[in-house]
Amino acid sequence: MLVLGLASSYSPAMFREAPEWPKIHDWLTGNAPQPLEFGRETPEILQQHAQRIHAGFEILRKKLEESKPDALLMLAADSGRVFTRVQIPQFATYLGEEIWGSTRFAELGEKAEDDIVRLRCASKLASFLHKELVYGGFDLNYGKTLRPLGQPEFGAPPAFVCPARLLMSELDIPVIPIYVNAHAAPAPSGHRCYALGAAIADILQERPERIAIFACGGLSHDHHGPRAGWIDTPLDQWVLEQLARGKGSRLKAMFNLDSDALCGGAAEVRLWIVTGAACEALKAGATVVDYLPAYTAATGIGFAYWQPASAQV
Repeated sequence: MLVLGLASSYSPAMFREAPEWPKIHDWLTGNAPQPLEFGRETPEILQQHAQRIHAGFEILRKKLEESKPDALLMLAADSGRVFTRVQIPQFATYLGEEIWGSTRFAELGEKAEDDIVRLRCASKLASFLHKELVYGGFDLNYGKTLRPLGQPEFGAPPAFVCPARLLMSELDIPVIPIYVNAHAAPAPSGHRCYALGAAIADILQERPERIAIFACGGLSHDHHGPRAGWIDTPLDQWVLEQLARGKGSRLKAMFNLDSDALCGGAAEVRLWIVTGAACEALKAGATVVDYLPAYTAATGIGFAYWQPASAQV
């Protein structure tokens, strides 16, 4: 059964110390014109942002530890490490015994082997969930061996492995990784993502294991794109508000139209839609831990969790 939901934004800067942020910002934004807010972020402000990020992950980690899950279902979009334009599934389940990936980036001149994260997988439970979702009409791909086509030596997408160290430090929880396409058109609609989340919750309801779900991606950003550095704070706050009010179904229509605001990293809100739909089974809206528009990190950064209504204090 599902016992907890967690969600966080994703930016490479979130998992580095504040002095590294300017270098990462230059890589993420390139020659794109920067908003005025970027110039106002002093080293002191960057340090405050880094502290808030660590505090956000610490709260999510505490909730994960308290819920004592037998497995953690992880949702992330691929950044081009695993899938290339040759083959991009809309949804894909990883069924191997272990998933691994580097928290380093070749684009920054870093070596993959400098920091490899390895996560034990709940492969039998993943196989059950995958099979039931296919029976339910979701055409999921699957893989039993991790063979990245984009950056073979770097392994799984960083949104899987980078948060793991902060979220699961000293917690030996096996994971169920599921990829959600957010960047290659055509991507699944918000309606389809919502239906997937609802189906996941329904399938897990019959399982005896205690299972948590974690989405890592978004909120608004456009890394390496023409609007890199721009953050759509009203959009981010609207998304978080709907989830907090238990009205995640309103997010289904987000991708009904083609909009510059919903390209780039904002497309990863799909991950939050899946999680929000699944967590409706907990009968409680999301608790928004924090939100900050971090311009040097070039991302709207948010944290949220869902827990059963009976566990609300």
